[in-house]
Amino acid sequence: MHWSLWVSCSMASALTMAGSAASVPPPGVAVLPGEARAESVRTSESSLFDGARVSLRGARGETLAVQVRSPGGLSPSARLVLPGDVATVSAFSVRALRVRSPSTDLYGPSAGPGVYPDVLTPEAGDVHAPLAYFDVAIRSGTVPGKYEGELVVGAHRYPVSLTVTHASIDVTRAPLVWVFYLPKEIARVHGLDDDDGAGELAKEREYVELFRAHGALLASDLPPRRFEARRQFMHDVAFWPVAIDTSSDAAIERDTRAWLALFQGTGVTPFAIPVDEPGDDAARSRVRHIAEVIGHAGGGRPRLLRAVTDVASPVYGDTMDVFISPANIPGARADREGRGERFWTYNGKPPRAGSSTLDTEGGGLRTWGWIAERYDVPLWYAWEGLYFSDRYNGGGPTDVLSDPITFDERRHGGTDFGNGDGVLAYPGPLPSLRLKALRRGLEDRLLLEELRACGAVAEADRIAKAVVPRALGEAAGRPSWPTTDTAWASAHDRVLDAIEVGCDGR
Repeated sequence: MHWSLWVSCSMASALTMAGSAASVPPPGVAVLPGEARAESVRTSESSLFDGARVSLRGARGETLAVQVRSPGGLSPSARLVLPGDVATVSAFSVRALRVRSPSTDLYGPSAGPGVYPDVLTPEAGDVHAPLAYFDVAIRSGTVPGKYEGELVVGAHRYPVSLTVTHASIDVTRAPLVWVFYLPKEIARVHGLDDDDGAGELAKEREYVELFRAHGALLASDLPPRRFEARRQFMHDVAFWPVAIDTSSDAAIERDTRAWLALFQGTGVTPFAIPVDEPGDDAARSRVRHIAEVIGHAGGGRPRLLRAVTDVASPVYGDTMDVFISPANIPGARADREGRGERFWTYNGKPPRAGSSTLDTEGGGLRTWGWIAERYDVPLWYAWEGLYFSDRYNGGGPTDVLSDPITFDERRHGGTDFGNGDGVLAYPGPLPSLRLKALRRGLEDRLLLEELRACGAVAEADRIAKAVVPRALGEAAGRPSWPTTDTAWASAHDRVLDAIEVGCDGR
């Protein structure tokens, strides 16, 4: 099915329902959760639309999402309205990217060639297009209860009910996912100098705030001299990435001491990954040497964590503070955590975790929050979020708004390539549907945390294990998590139900 997917919609602060009536949707109209792949879900499979009424349910502080798909060839206007003192409705146009060559097995199974909606542009006013997207941000101070609104698609009007529960979350605080980026990529696409000047920092702040609004920390491990300008971005976080010059032992010691001074009294723990993905014993020995020098200069746990994207191995001795690999959890962690070592994970490939690629199968990025809760992961590292140039493969800038292949090892004789790999937001900044899916899973994680906080730990564990029986180092075969919208919606509602019952409205 071909999609011409620039859509815009409008929002309003209140609604008068008198005189409005639901109408039978024309064939092909679907109202779906915002993270669903709209072209692959039938109307009858929607968890929030029965053909006559849209039913939304969420916690205070939670952002729900809605897509409205119109029949092929038709482009009616679309508008979603809810009381402004209950929820803020933000509308987006949607642009699709055509995948001609499926991502390789490096990322897990691909859903195949096709046209994938992903690029979201904020809009105001009714627009004619076949797909619309809405964020429904429930206000934190909303009184729990049921509220009415309206969805208008062309000449058709559908009542909307929003049920707000007692639960309350804030996805902007203590982000779970760290997303790496390079400031020079932002500077380049916006015609700015990479000079840490006011213009570059103002634009970077837009990207940082976009990711934070979706539960992710966008941060770069820059050298000490570039940190001070970005200290303003460091708030409500437990860890912060830093870079250490490894050109000599003297440089390692100098930077280590600089970081210890910069982070003294901040309450934030810096961590460094001097060598990424060491692939042989020589590289691992190099990692160990760097870690030893950092330790001699006063670094190491708990003041400056030495991290490596690798499985735990005797070659590192006692020099590593953090191992970042899905293979370590839960096995190696159970064996070694008593030594004071930490275990994080990164990226995703089924069946260990959902993939971040555009043409992924299954739950994708919405799995990350659930898996992190299931296995008690304190930080999840996404290797890139603004990979606008294929620098790792010797490529130049990528037109990410038209070319979905962002990482391509074929440039230097390799075979692997990925659609949308490393791009969770587009120049603008413009969010992606995948970033929205990441937020969806991270909000579910916070709801599970709320359930735990009121004492219902066993129930939170039961729900998490039922939704994700196996992942990370325990995974084998096909992914164990849900693959349908209705199953994910059921899991979300089960957590809300458990909070209402187990937390007694607190």
